Amino acid sequence: MAKITEEMKALIKEQQAFIATASPDGTPNIAPKGSTRVLDEEHITFAESAGKRTYENLKKNPKISIVVCDRAQMKCLRFQGKAEILTSGPLFEKSVENMKKMGAPPPQALIKVKVDEIFDLGMPGFGKKIA
Repeated sequence: MAKITEEMKALIKEQQAFIATASPDGTPNIAPKGSTRVLDEEHITFAESAGKRTYENLKKNPKISIVVCDRAQMKCLRFQGKAEILTSGPLFEKSVENMKKMGAPPPQALIKVKVDEIFDLGMPGFGKKIA
């Protein structure tokens, strides 16, 4: 089982995350998500406010990759897993509050990702599965 380490948590907190999804026919999509946060050692969340391609893809295909990179340090990780769409409940309500504090529109959903695999995309370990 993949575990998100403290070093990984810091990278996610400090750097921009990019979310990769695919439509049912395989058309790829990638989008930045500034609301990306670590929930616990096995889950990453982000607010889905725009409700466009990423959200539509996840409704039909829950497979997801999240890439976070620190170019200056040559650290880059890819988290792969399965997304769960939350539109109510305590986690969703907390997301609504957080987005309001950021001055952003309220989210349509909170996406909760169960991380199954983690890959090192930085140097020198490019492409190595680490969890």
